[in-house]
Amino acid sequence: MKKHLFALAAVILSGYGSAIAQGFGFPGGRGLTHLHTAWTLEKGSVALSAFTTSYYKPVIYTSPTQGTSSATYWDVQGVLGVNYASGNHLEWNMTNILYQDSHRGTKGYNLPSDLNFSVKLASFGSPQSHFRYGLLMAGRIPIGAHHNIFLEPYSSGKFEAGVTGLVSYSNDLLIPEAGFNVHLNLGFWHHNDTGAFLTGNPNDNISVLKPSRQFLWGLAFVVPKQQVDFGLEVFGNMFIVRPPATAYSREDYVYVTPSVSFRPSGRFSLQTGVDIRVSNDYDKTLYTSDGTTLVQVNSELPSYPGWRLRLGLKVHLNKSMPREIEKPLFSEEDFEDQPQEKEVLATKIPLQEQLVRERRETEMAEEELERIRSDRRKMEEMLSRLRQILRNGKETPSTEPAEKKQDEAGKENQ
Repeated sequence: MKKHLFALAAVILSGYGSAIAQGFGFPGGRGLTHLHTAWTLEKGSVALSAFTTSYYKPVIYTSPTQGTSSATYWDVQGVLGVNYASGNHLEWNMTNILYQDSHRGTKGYNLPSDLNFSVKLASFGSPQSHFRYGLLMAGRIPIGAHHNIFLEPYSSGKFEAGVTGLVSYSNDLLIPEAGFNVHLNLGFWHHNDTGAFLTGNPNDNISVLKPSRQFLWGLAFVVPKQQVDFGLEVFGNMFIVRPPATAYSREDYVYVTPSVSFRPSGRFSLQTGVDIRVSNDYDKTLYTSDGTTLVQVNSELPSYPGWRLRLGLKVHLNKSMPREIEKPLFSEEDFEDQPQEKEVLATKIPLQEQLVRERRETEMAEEELERIRSDRRKMEEMLSRLRQILRNGKETPSTEPAEKKQDEAGKENQ
């Protein structure tokens, strides 16, 4: 338990980071709807992910001359990403926001928007431990035409980067996704925006004096049930150095996201979730009415959406989902009137699970054997040094292998 607490404290103190787009967004791989896990894909695995987000809000106008009218404002995104594991503890991600539109007119959308990348060092921990630890280093390359987008997390149009600490727990040692699991992300994001003017207006005289920085956090719970995983994520941000008054999104926020993930096969999964903002709806931005050059889109719109629908798709190209049981499309209840099919299903599920677990047990045994061999080599080196001290009265440096020294010592004793 002390080791777990120490590792958790190390993650918290070592530095924090964000995921995609200065917040928790599109992790891909073995990630959730927003949060990253401390598990990496199996070595050599390639996984594609696609996500869409959408938010709509109707607003009613009242004019003395034109009467009452209405308009619908929106914020939509389309994202495509790829994850590749080049090692047992190393995973690479490249994600592009293909389309970003926050109701800024016919030419106000980004097509494409910014490019995001990350490197994950994870899946660290004892084979006998329920905990895994990791570190995520991420960056954002500004290639989109528009930044400082309202209804979206703050972006300045400069290269940004951060680092995230990851902790994951599962009550199933052999197949983590098959058991109840909990995930913690703690991050720090540096916007690198000193000197930036955010409005795009040539008359703007308010620039960023100090680089904006924010702390991000997230906690998730996942309960697996047959082919469906039920998740609940809570995440938010706290600005350490707040952007200037001309930033559309300069407030802290907290969201809760219930989600469902459906896996019809071991290489294919569908995700859906709804972001629900639980923090207060307040606006710290200053607009043209306050003396700046930033245009207010509509006074009825919040700084961050009150809700947001998320849909996602993941495809594992060359390997099944890591160390998961490929669960069948049908349950035993579907074959209550067909005894033969039910009997086949009842034997197939335990056999499939047994094969997966046997593979994981073999991996754990190999890791434990390597640890024992390493400990044995260290003990042999210590014994060799002790023999040298007893024979010569002091330790003499030598580059010969420990086994050779033991053979020579044995011959001398004979």
